[in-house]
Amino acid sequence: MSNQLTGPHKTAIVLLALGEKFTTEVFKRMERNEIAEVSKAMLDMESVPKETVEEVLKEYNETLAYGHEMLMGGPEQVKRILTRSLDGDTAKYIMDMLDLDSGPQPFQELENVSPRILAQILRNEHPQTLALILGHLHPDQAAELIQNLPAGVRAEVLMRLAKLEAVAEDMLMEVDKVLQNQLIAMGGKEGKKVGGVGSVAEILNAVDRATEEEVLSEIEEESSQMAEEIRNLMFVFEDIKALDDRAIRELLKEVSNEELTTALKGASDELKDKFFRNLSERAANMIREDLEIMGPVKLSEVEGAQQSIVRVVRRLEGEGRIMISRGAGDVFI
Repeated sequence: MSNQLTGPHKTAIVLLALGEKFTTEVFKRMERNEIAEVSKAMLDMESVPKETVEEVLKEYNETLAYGHEMLMGGPEQVKRILTRSLDGDTAKYIMDMLDLDSGPQPFQELENVSPRILAQILRNEHPQTLALILGHLHPDQAAELIQNLPAGVRAEVLMRLAKLEAVAEDMLMEVDKVLQNQLIAMGGKEGKKVGGVGSVAEILNAVDRATEEEVLSEIEEESSQMAEEIRNLMFVFEDIKALDDRAIRELLKEVSNEELTTALKGASDELKDKFFRNLSERAANMIREDLEIMGPVKLSEVEGAQQSIVRVVRRLEGEGRIMISRGAGDVFI
């Protein structure tokens, strides 16, 4: 049995058998990648039969110290050993590699707080703090919070969120602690990525059109490049499947069959069917045939065609010729 085990698995069995204190000392003398391999082996082994343990220990010329029928591994045992054995940064590095939850996450409680109440609590906070918190909320909740903040700070907060990349975890927990105290009063290491342009795009996709235009206009005054990046992410090619048939037909008037064929090369079957239903039978069959016989196409060409069509969608929306659903089911023409 033991000859079927890998080196890391045998090492993991020995460490589990000899206990946490011994493992702590061993881990202090190992490289990060070695600790990761052994920890993964521990994670793989929910239990180890006593017979296998005995065989492995004999190979290491050690005496079996425990008489248990099985040694227990698993996530909790691995996390306990890692946190007791290593400094915080190294332990988190290993747990991230193993996809283990490293402990309480900041701002989890905010999911159950009304955005209106949250806006009240945060009304005097610095825009950077607001951006930090906003980045941890679900886009729908973040959109509601933005709409409940004063108009003068919305764009600044979202611009700061767009520039956020990584924040020290101890700082996140400190902000969360202060926020929890405020919630109670009202009754009511390695950085973690919490922001970026994508986060802002998701939030603005969920707000009403008036708020979106106001915020993007203010952002554009400060940084036209950032505003363009946000706009490009707010409506992607695959989102076209949410348009109604009338809007699809209006879009088809503005797009050539050649460009559409290239764009559909990387599209879902659902989106392809959406276009085919709104084309003439002859045109739909031609595009189907072209897609079947089309050879490999550069990803950049497909994305370029898709982005071109997305720009047409946004232009048609701006001209009032089509409508896109936004926010909580609201539709703007």
